[in-house]
Amino acid sequence: MPEQTAADALARSSSSRYFSSGSAGIDSLLGGGFRVGRLTELYGRSGSGKTLLAAQTALLAAKDGARSLYVDTEGSFRPERLQQIAESRGWDLRGLLERMVYVRSDSAPEQMEAVRRMAERAATAPCAIVIVDTLTRNFSVELPGRPNLPSRQAALNTYLSEMARDAYLNGRTYLLANRVTFGTTHEVGIGGKTVDQLVHESLRLEREDGTLRVTMASGDSVNATIGRSGVL
Repeated sequence: MPEQTAADALARSSSSRYFSSGSAGIDSLLGGGFRVGRLTELYGRSGSGKTLLAAQTALLAAKDGARSLYVDTEGSFRPERLQQIAESRGWDLRGLLERMVYVRSDSAPEQMEAVRRMAERAATAPCAIVIVDTLTRNFSVELPGRPNLPSRQAALNTYLSEMARDAYLNGRTYLLANRVTFGTTHEVGIGGKTVDQLVHESLRLEREDGTLRVTMASGDSVNATIGRSGVL
């Protein structure tokens, strides 16, 4: 990593731009949107809206000319949903989906390699947004249970550290969808303290009918509406 002064680091952080989530309420909660150079965890139960919110962010970025990489570990990517959102908002779909690069990763090494080799691939080097959906699935499948906990957390630590470095050096925004497990008192994102310590923000998503509640680690929260045109 290149040397820099603390003043340089502050200037770089202060000048960082944001990508809109598509919801004015969520953007306000985040202080402007999903910030460039940072990792944001989106965690919640299956069907809580994690995939929709992340994909909508990439679609809005594509509308402004930015490219994104979608790393799919669950088989949850639905381009038809993106088409529906674009059409319901009256957007011309031409060129939008071409700016969204899709990669299916069925193992932890494949998932990690998708990030490591971004700069080497012409299709992914310009990507400004990286979506991983979901973050911990392959690690949990390949290194299951308490006996594998140290190895699983070490692999996650390496992966998150590499993403954080790439986000900072190359000015990318990372959105990391994650499922939940039940902790001592409430639901928490899978990955525990390893994820907590290495992401910059964690957003808990809870969906009830057409309402999406988004809560930050600080306890601040906002309600958004889910409809045909996405999250508003």
